Amino acid sequence: MNYALNIDGPLFRQQRELLMKIADLARQKRPYCPTSSDEVLLEGLLGLTDELADQAHDQHGIGCLLVDEDHTRCECEKPGFFCSGIPGILAHMENGRLAEGAKVNRCDLCQRYPSDEAALEKLRQLDRD
Repeated sequence: MNYALNIDGPLFRQQRELLMKIADLARQKRPYCPTSSDEVLLEGLLGLTDELADQAHDQHGIGCLLVDEDHTRCECEKPGFFCSGIPGILAHMENGRLAEGAKVNRCDLCQRYPSDEAALEKLRQLDRD
């Protein structure tokens, strides 16, 4: 059985540029705040890794299929408008800093911080307020 992977060159270039941006932010220990177009690019990359994992399994017997671990993360850690990049803290960020006029809340689901004030204090300690 021959496996053929079809890659859209311009789309793959955009996806790689996004990955490089995210990797650079991680090296700088800055949060990643996605844009609306990032979701499509990231979904495409997830599909690509699934195809590679399928090929590894089917062609070589390598069991590397990924399990969806999204269910183990708290909602506050998932990408979105109020994702601060810090588990337990909900706040709208812009360029790695608290957006002007934005409110800081602790996540009531995971309760990593005892109060909204404690969550804000953590942002201050990290110099992101």
